[in-house]
Amino acid sequence: MKTNRIYFYLFIILLFNAFHLISEIYTADLKEGLSETLILLPVSFIYTLFIFWSRVYLKTKLVPKIIDIENRSQFLGVWTTVIITKAISLTFLWQTVAFYFFEDDNDNYFFDLIFWVVLLINFAVIAFVYFVEIFIESQQEKQDIKIKLTQYQNEKSVAQYLALKKQLNPHFLFNSFNSLSGLISIDAKKAEYFLQELSNIYRYNLTQSEEVVVPLKKELELINSYMSLQKIRFGESIIFQNNIEESKLHLLLPPMTLELLFENAIKHNSVDINKPLKITISIENLNLKVINNFQPKNNDYEKSLGIGQKNLVNQYKMLHTKIPEFNILNNNYIASIPLIQPEI
Repeated sequence: MKTNRIYFYLFIILLFNAFHLISEIYTADLKEGLSETLILLPVSFIYTLFIFWSRVYLKTKLVPKIIDIENRSQFLGVWTTVIITKAISLTFLWQTVAFYFFEDDNDNYFFDLIFWVVLLINFAVIAFVYFVEIFIESQQEKQDIKIKLTQYQNEKSVAQYLALKKQLNPHFLFNSFNSLSGLISIDAKKAEYFLQELSNIYRYNLTQSEEVVVPLKKELELINSYMSLQKIRFGESIIFQNNIEESKLHLLLPPMTLELLFENAIKHNSVDINKPLKITISIENLNLKVINNFQPKNNDYEKSLGIGQKNLVNQYKMLHTKIPEFNILNNNYIASIPLIQPEI
């Protein structure tokens, strides 16, 4: 990208010098025009490169330290000040060199007409480079946003497919209906409660899967319904502990995140009365921690955790500066999910 910019400025300088040479041929002669062009061409190109690279340095190293780059008024104020300061400083530099080294008559006035012409030229060149850079960068940012939106839509499509797949998951439906069938003849009231929780899960799948992010509170409501079904199915073989404070329920995350993590924990670990599966959720430094004791059913645990987690990571790449992390530590499987602060 930087090389392309340099070629662009070289083309502009060549074009400018070509017009200058043509004008000199008409007003003076070819020899004088060529001699001036041979001096003006490298000087103007090096000068333009200096303006370009000094701006790059200021933009990447200095300006972010002194202002909030998202604040438009601060942004415009600082760069306007930089342009004016550069123009005045470089004009004084040029004029000082010319005044003390090339002027034989020391009575010549320092702030003569040449000074103001050079100031105007400096300002025009610096402003031109800066405005070109701002325009190019704004176009690049728009292109990056379009690419990110396209990527996010792709990931969202995968997420919606996974949500639909869960809605029609034959294993989940079979287990749920099998449990419901057993409850109907034993405890009709409990069967009614079971059916209500099952409908809550599918209602959430239908209504929230289109959202980009949802409050943690809604995800917990879903998990409470989900774990109610699992408790009926597994009894004391499964334990759920919620350590999340009420004040953190407004934080956001992609929909169906908790269901994915809990479903994976139950699907891939042994759930037995002698070895109960305990799932604990908490928040630590704006990260949602979902922890379960690690007791895999088979040795292919890592391989079996595929498309769901990858899709969750890819969604976070579009939404957040951090991505989910999955680790095994002290015989516990730990999923760390970054939570998103609401803008309002």
